Amino acid sequence: MVSKCANPSCSARFHYRQGRLFCFPKQPVEDGRPANTHSVQHFWLCETCFRTYSLEYYESRGVALRRHFEEAPAPGTPAFIAAA
Repeated sequence: MVSKCANPSCSARFHYRQGRLFCFPKQPVEDGRPANTHSVQHFWLCETCFRTYSLEYYESRGVALRRHFEEAPAPGTPAFIAAA
């Protein structure tokens, strides 16, 4: 359950009608479910953070917070907020 903004520097509490909700695949190994089970992780950026940032999913690495219009980061440099 999403309870606050995914930006670690922000403490905004989740509000359904503001900001943006993201859904990314969740690796089955992490929670022990069989490989054919559909699992997703939900993340939310508040309205203020969404003006500056977006979330991106990197397969086998996780979810990263990234500034809009920023060039693709070099391998190993994204600020990951969740494991794959």
